Amino acid sequence: MSDTKSELRIVTYMCPTHPVQLYELIQELLEETLDCYTTLQYESRSPGPLPDRPDPFSTDKVDLAFMTASAYMKLRDKKITCAELLPITPVFAHQMNVENKPGYFSDIIIHSDKKAHNVNTLLDLRGCTFAYSDNESWSASKIVLKTLKEKGENASFFGSLLRSGSHLASAQMVLSKQAEWAAIDSTTLLYSKKFLYDGGKDIITLETLGPLPPYPIVVNAKLPAQIKEEITNALLGLVKDTEWKRKFAPFGVIKFVRNSDVAYDGAIAQMWASQSEKLNVRYY
Repeated sequence: MSDTKSELRIVTYMCPTHPVQLYELIQELLEETLDCYTTLQYESRSPGPLPDRPDPFSTDKVDLAFMTASAYMKLRDKKITCAELLPITPVFAHQMNVENKPGYFSDIIIHSDKKAHNVNTLLDLRGCTFAYSDNESWSASKIVLKTLKEKGENASFFGSLLRSGSHLASAQMVLSKQAEWAAIDSTTLLYSKKFLYDGGKDIITLETLGPLPPYPIVVNAKLPAQIKEEITNALLGLVKDTEWKRKFAPFGVIKFVRNSDVAYDGAIAQMWASQSEKLNVRYY
């Protein structure tokens, strides 16, 4: 007898910023709830579909994708009609997110030793060595540039610049004192501290910037409407299931809530319009 279960093809572009285990757990949840098979592709070279490759939605290579807000906005700007926003997004725990709203933050971190040198605010870090994952990251670089510009600063604020390649690597640079400060995706810091030396106890969050827009979940427009609705309902139902909530808690995921394109318009679109700004280029 042939097996008639359908298969859902999932890709995450969010690793290693997020642990791949989070997306394996989502995969498990969807298999159980939708009674289907799933495959998970882990693409760490880009925060979204690789720009030098055919679009995986138009070529029907993927059904469901997790990517950064900037990557989704690029897809939208390119008028990729086969990619559409699934109307749902995760909510992550954070000390600043007291109302449990979607979105995430950028945590400015330093080594605890810096406190002894009268470093109490972001502006006290003038001339210090800065570690960042990459120029395109909103949480690692763009929101830092935006915040400094609002405070009347320019590129001369930075001392040395160290491109780490990932948020976790930036945190490790601060911990080992290779860098004096970094801006880290708050969801990375929450989950990854336990993997750092001594539990990362010497890392201090100096300030928090944000919030930044919600993480988009993008679906292939060719999927039947019923399957899109089933995926949405499966994730929304997390908050009502004690066992699944327990499984997601170590990753800081509280629940999934409704999302829409409005979250990526307005002020967020203006921030994206300034994407040409680079850490190593004067922007005043």
